[in-house]
Amino acid sequence: MATEMQLRKLDKAFSHLDADGSGYVEQQDLNNLGVRLLANFGVVHDAPKAQRLAEDFGTFWQELAKALDVDHDRRLSPQEWREGMTSAFVHGDAFDRSFRPGALAVLRLADTDDDGRVSRDEFATMQRAFGTPVGEINLAFDKLDSDEDGYLSIEELMVGVRQFYIGADETAPGNWFFGNV
Repeated sequence: MATEMQLRKLDKAFSHLDADGSGYVEQQDLNNLGVRLLANFGVVHDAPKAQRLAEDFGTFWQELAKALDVDHDRRLSPQEWREGMTSAFVHGDAFDRSFRPGALAVLRLADTDDDGRVSRDEFATMQRAFGTPVGEINLAFDKLDSDEDGYLSIEELMVGVRQFYIGADETAPGNWFFGNV
C-alpha cells in the first residue's frame, strides 16, 4: 500500500503526462512531452539528445504498458497508474530498469552545456515542459539544491526523481521535484 503522500505524487505525475486532459496516459502523451521538451530547449528532432530521448521514452512506454496496462487497451487509467506504479515501482524493482533511462535522458537534455549539472534556468525550462506551475519551479529548485550552489548535478536530480516517484520519506527533498504535492 502506498502512503497518502506517495499517492499525491503519483497523481501529480499522472496529470503531468496527461497534458491533453483525456483522463488517460497514452504513448502519444509521452511523445508530446518529448516534443515539448525538445522545443523548450531548442533541440532539433535528429540531434543525438533528441534521438536518445525518443528511444528512452519508447522503452519507458513499453515497460509502463507491460507493467501497468492491465486491460491491454494501450492507455493507462488513473487507477491503473496508481496501482501499477505502486506495485512495479514503489514496492517493486522496476525503477532502475524502466524509469531511470528516460529520466536520465530528460536530465541530460536539460544539461544544455553538458557540464553534468543543471542551472536554475535549465531546470525551469525542463519544468515548464512538464506543466509545473511557474510559481513552484523556484521552490522546487531551492528544495533540491541542498548545497545552495545554484546548480543541481545530474546525480542529485536522479536522487530527487527517485524520491519523488517511489520515496516514502515525507521529509525528502525530492518530494518537491515538481513543486507542492
